[in-house]
Amino acid sequence: MAAPRILVETSAVDGERIEVKGDAFHHLSVVLRRGVGERFYAIDPETGTEYLAEITQVGDRVLTGQVLEQAEARQQPAVELTLYQGLPKGKRFQLILQKCTELGVSRIVPVLTARSVVQLDDKRAGSKLQRWEKIVQEASRQCMRATAPQVTEPVGFAEALADWEASDSPGLFFDETLAGADHSSLAEAMSKLKSRQRLAVFVGPEGGFTEQEAGMAAEAGLTPVGLGSRILRTETAAIAVCAIVMYECGELE
Repeated sequence: MAAPRILVETSAVDGERIEVKGDAFHHLSVVLRRGVGERFYAIDPETGTEYLAEITQVGDRVLTGQVLEQAEARQQPAVELTLYQGLPKGKRFQLILQKCTELGVSRIVPVLTARSVVQLDDKRAGSKLQRWEKIVQEASRQCMRATAPQVTEPVGFAEALADWEASDSPGLFFDETLAGADHSSLAEAMSKLKSRQRLAVFVGPEGGFTEQEAGMAAEAGLTPVGLGSRILRTETAAIAVCAIVMYECGELE
């Protein structure tokens, strides 16, 4: 049985001793039922260190392990990809979070657009953010990723554009209304961006972006890109776009 992987804070490691608490403790002790004598990997995303440890004690809320080996954690993607995702309804965003975490996306920004069915007040947004962070943490463990992507609080479309402009990175704007319009293909756009270390992609919610939002994106300098003649669901578009971008950047070879 393969040793499971968890994420820990730097303060959890003290010499050859490691303490596991919170969600990581629950995952190891309750979900996976690991006990004394069994091994696990603990990854410290802040230092980029991976520890192989053996469980020496299991309490009610704390699990203690002895560090046997330590090494650099598995290399992170060389390209920092940010996904600005028009917030969809139901469990579609959860699927996007899971799969884009597996693909190596660095940052996910939920965007409340004119056609977003979901509208959140501050209280609901805070609760949703906690849930989303747990989803990417769990997905990171499952795919053995050293660090989970950052998930931000939901922002409006204008705020998303401002956030992208401040990042000083190329940005691609995907929307179903571009079918038959003047735009680049993804292959054409990526041929010019393969060597860039930072990229951003905008994907619309159900129903896509409005004409006004498309105009704002063009004015801000985003490159309009199409995905062919077929209309894709928002979750399909997000996963496909991120997979293609990461492949073109050499991350899925």
